[in-house]
Amino acid sequence: MLRKTVTSLIYCLVLLAVPSQAQTTCADYQLLRENATYELLSYNHKDKPTGRMTYHVKEVDRSGDKVQATIHSQVYDDKGKLATEGDFKIGCEGGSIWMDMNSLMNQGQMGAQQNMEMTMQGDRMLYPSNLQAGQKLEDGIMTMEMKDKGNSQSMMTMVMKVTDRTVEGKESIKVPAGTYDSYKIRYNTEMENRAMGMKMPGMHMETVEYFVPEVGVVRSEAYRNGKLQSYTVLSKIE
Repeated sequence: MLRKTVTSLIYCLVLLAVPSQAQTTCADYQLLRENATYELLSYNHKDKPTGRMTYHVKEVDRSGDKVQATIHSQVYDDKGKLATEGDFKIGCEGGSIWMDMNSLMNQGQMGAQQNMEMTMQGDRMLYPSNLQAGQKLEDGIMTMEMKDKGNSQSMMTMVMKVTDRTVEGKESIKVPAGTYDSYKIRYNTEMENRAMGMKMPGMHMETVEYFVPEVGVVRSEAYRNGKLQSYTVLSKIE
């Protein structure tokens, strides 16, 4: 269940990209449109389908140049069965997107962990509107703790760190949803885990993303030790 939760969180991070041109405004970002729907497909390194994700904008609040949206996410496995779902929020101010990392997971996403309660603390991730080659973006960190509901004993603590976010340049990219001019961004994701006070094996991954103005990310690739592990592509926008 932990692997599915981490995978879902990373997919959410992948989707919540920012428009990458200085003239882009909050009104241009498609994931902040009422009733907008995104669909992404995921594959392993052998191009075998491993799942599908959908994101639906439930409501949008606007105040001046500030926008905040509530989005319902659903993650399906390779057999089409719903694995996790839940709501999260993103926002935009002055053309830049913000995202609270701790809003990406909630009790609904912990399906099988009905005897657990979860608390989270996380940074607000920022994505500036004026992306350019060589630009360094802010890092982010989130801490999640799961406790036994019965005795409040800490069962697991997970820390996710996103570091070394760098815009490498512009590149044309083709995905099922279309062909786009994108910005290529690379960063590291490190997971640190403790279970019952004992340090557990963590996970380190390198991610390459392709961001498109007004749309967000259209393709993301996950690498471990320099080898492609999986990738996700945007298949549909409605």
